[in-house]
Amino acid sequence: MTILLAIALFFAGTIIIIKGGDVFIDAAAWASDVTGISKVVIGATIVSFATTAPEYAVSTIATIKGYNDLSIGNAVGSLAANLGIAFALLAIFTPGSIRDRLFGVKGLIMIASTAALLIFCVNGSVSILEGIALLAFFGVSVFVNIRYSKDEERNGERKQTDPRDVALNVAKFVGGAAAIVFGSNLIVDNGKTIASYLGVSDAVIGLTFVAIGTSLPEVVTSIAAIVKKQNALSIGNIVGANILDATLILATGSFITGGNLTVSSSTVRMDLPATLIFMAVAVVPTAIGKKIYRWQGVLVACLYAVYLFFVFV
Repeated sequence: MTILLAIALFFAGTIIIIKGGDVFIDAAAWASDVTGISKVVIGATIVSFATTAPEYAVSTIATIKGYNDLSIGNAVGSLAANLGIAFALLAIFTPGSIRDRLFGVKGLIMIASTAALLIFCVNGSVSILEGIALLAFFGVSVFVNIRYSKDEERNGERKQTDPRDVALNVAKFVGGAAAIVFGSNLIVDNGKTIASYLGVSDAVIGLTFVAIGTSLPEVVTSIAAIVKKQNALSIGNIVGANILDATLILATGSFITGGNLTVSSSTVRMDLPATLIFMAVAVVPTAIGKKIYRWQGVLVACLYAVYLFFVFV
């Protein structure tokens, strides 16, 4: 494959996921309206699972093939990219109140699971027992969402639905998700080709090109949510996706490798600590003030830019 073809396919993937994200957000917002479940819950569950599919697939395949640096770099890099790009865009362009009364709890689960991952990685690998512990954090997150979903379902107002609307929006949801995943794969595959052509290492590729590529669904979902003024859906997606990235992906990797998912020292020294700082900036002020502030987005974006600089030097 020539470098020009790789660049063309990279941009084609970008166009595909932008359109897919637009359709996807429409269907997710419709699901919230007809079920009476809040957009925050929809974002933290259905949307998060769908938009995390590229990260999960890429990291799992990379682990199976023995590319642990690429696998972990993608998972950890996606944590950072979801905050440094998706959250930053959301905060800068649509700051305002957060109605999710459990945002602080979900944010705490995100920070705690990432902190646990850092502790597990200190000895240079993630064992099966540690993978099970990460799954426990994931289980707590699912429980909180289900419990909150039941409350919202009892309290929310539902809209009447037409069978044709149901079929149309299910098709939009599935088609939008498929477009996001397909476009992301184009970006990841050809981004890796471009990065390799430039002589960048697997670890750096995982943390940057692949991580940003697989995080594009969250980024596109945030952009679509900004345009459609559905920021509650987007913030739920970002937090939910990060919990999945920190728990389910690395736990799966530990199982595949038989408890020997090796982790580089730079992940422990720089990548995970930096990610925890991003999370603190995004979660703590919002949990206290019950709103997203524009300065949070600016600060996280600047910190992420500094982090990327040190990844490449």
